[in-house]
Amino acid sequence: MAYSYLPNVKKKIQGYVAPDFKILMDKSMKIIYGLFSLGMLFHFQTGSAQGNSGTEENKMTVTKAFEQWQEGKGNFFDLLDEHVEWRVSGSGIFSGSYKGKQGFLKKAVIPINDQLTTTIKPELIDISVDGKTVWLHWLGTASTKSGKIYHNEYAWKLEFNKGKIVKAVVFLDTQALENLFTNTSNTMQTTIEETKEYIGMWVTNDGYIRHELLPNNRYDEARGKRKSAYQGTYDISGNHINYKDDTGFVADGEFKEGVLYHAGMILYKEK
Repeated sequence: MAYSYLPNVKKKIQGYVAPDFKILMDKSMKIIYGLFSLGMLFHFQTGSAQGNSGTEENKMTVTKAFEQWQEGKGNFFDLLDEHVEWRVSGSGIFSGSYKGKQGFLKKAVIPINDQLTTTIKPELIDISVDGKTVWLHWLGTASTKSGKIYHNEYAWKLEFNKGKIVKAVVFLDTQALENLFTNTSNTMQTTIEETKEYIGMWVTNDGYIRHELLPNNRYDEARGKRKSAYQGTYDISGNHINYKDDTGFVADGEFKEGVLYHAGMILYKEK
């Protein structure tokens, strides 16, 4: 009698219906799949937003740098990564690839600037975004050493990484660029005696010496606060200049590429 309850327990155990394992697994997998899908959707939406945000940020970076360039307050090439790959399209003298920021500046930017008497004045046409690329379309104008105007239209395709330009492809009028060097070379074959471009004020870089060559073949030189410290006559032969001071001593100098080298000094013509 003491064990009479066992048949009832047995009956209860026998009457227990286990849940269908397959149904449970199907329901669990549906829940997991649903959560996974929501997670992936959130990931792609967030990633897309971050990608668009980065592209817009690069566009703003280019816009700000270009505006500062227009105002003469900055150097656009500060945006270049030290290992930038800069490629100029076409078949001109500057066409090809430049590896690294310093190599590009030394082999392309500096030689071009050396042919100009003014810095290139940029005028914006458009800045747009295409995927991860920022397109900069602009016009550039400057005065040349040959007395002409350099004018070119540029389209720069810029790729960024961490706020720096790491790759660029440049489209421009390569013939206009080559003319810049051809016109300058032709001008340099004409001596300063013929052009009479020597007439005017010549100044050292620090402004201490102001050396004026007058049209009547007289010169008047100021040093610091001393006006007319030296005066006398001069004569020009080709690109060479000879001086004779009113006190009797003589000196000479040479004009080279628009610069006057005289008595150990380097003087630039004042604009």
